[in-house]
Amino acid sequence: MSCFATNIPTSISNRVVFVPDYVNVDALDKCLQDNRVTFIPISTSTFDAQVEHKTYPRFLLLEKDHFVAHVDGEAPIKCNYEARNMVMSNFWLGRIQHVTSDLKQVNGLWVSWRPLVHYFVYEGADSLQSECMSLHNTVFEYVNTDDFGVLAEIVKRKPHCEQKYFVVNKGQTYILVNADDVEQKYEFSRLNLRTLGFKLWKETTTIQSLIDEETQLAEFRPNPNCQSGFKLRDADGREIADGEPFMLHIVNYENEPESDMDDEYDDIPEDERQFYGKAWVEAMTSTDQTSCFVNGALHNGTRFHAETIDGIVYIKNENWYLNTHLDPMDDNLFSDVGVPAKENRIQIHYAEDGNICLSAWSGRTYADYEWMGDGGGMITFGLEELYLGQPNPLKLRIVRL
Repeated sequence: MSCFATNIPTSISNRVVFVPDYVNVDALDKCLQDNRVTFIPISTSTFDAQVEHKTYPRFLLLEKDHFVAHVDGEAPIKCNYEARNMVMSNFWLGRIQHVTSDLKQVNGLWVSWRPLVHYFVYEGADSLQSECMSLHNTVFEYVNTDDFGVLAEIVKRKPHCEQKYFVVNKGQTYILVNADDVEQKYEFSRLNLRTLGFKLWKETTTIQSLIDEETQLAEFRPNPNCQSGFKLRDADGREIADGEPFMLHIVNYENEPESDMDDEYDDIPEDERQFYGKAWVEAMTSTDQTSCFVNGALHNGTRFHAETIDGIVYIKNENWYLNTHLDPMDDNLFSDVGVPAKENRIQIHYAEDGNICLSAWSGRTYADYEWMGDGGGMITFGLEELYLGQPNPLKLRIVRL
């Protein structure tokens, strides 16, 4: 399959790679960033970089054994092909120092600091995101085989790739495979990409050490199995009927004021005073009215209700359903119009004290929050993975209205 792109979206149509006729693009390792650029065949006899700069401020020029990055008229830099995805990932920041920030120079060429991690992606089940920083130092290849031994042989033929392991991706499932013993595998989630990347930089990290660590952390992870006949209940065990309004109090907000500060709210009506000085879940509608960003906020919360569809309990604000976008840049809580797809659903879990915790559907981490100051905080499904087993996950108390 040729890499030459067609029908490139307007937003990335100025991201181009010039390809002389003596360079075979299909022979190169594939990069995630290839999906974000246009490959343009050229004749070197007529190609003029200065002329092209008038139309394309930044571009790559491929050569036989290296490529050249041109950025905004600055002196071009030569890079080896192993650095191609890393360079293109930083390319659109606009300056040479951004392009080379994760590289080192060897014999006049900019190269990657570390061997590339080889990702094998099942065709039709690609969930890799080119914006994810943990995927910058990678190459990938589409496959349709379950024979990991065959994949290991491919990796062994590429000395520029990490030789101890490779990654297989099928939808939301990721498997780290020992290249010397493909029976040894470690399964992880997309939310764990960044954390796992940090761990693998350490020479002492092995797949077995990751497996051992996961055994210890298992008690802190949510149960991925869905409970049959699940009913939404408050902390006292009373069932919440569909359509019944309630608010979600963030129980473990650490800076909740003490009761002796209640006199600050003397001018607040008695029926509203219970909401002040506490943190609540709030849904804020986007400017284009297409989505709600759900976060934590002091004093004010959103009125929610439950709706049960085909045995699945959804939490809603008006006609919006709580969900997660499963985006590496936005592992946060949202609400959108329309019943979310299975991979975007929110799963509800009961804590020992009767409060509820949230996870992505069959997710491996609970939602947590990152408080941003007096104005509120961000509810995320990615933060907890970094500190799994250390803090308590986000706990929510259902407050009937």
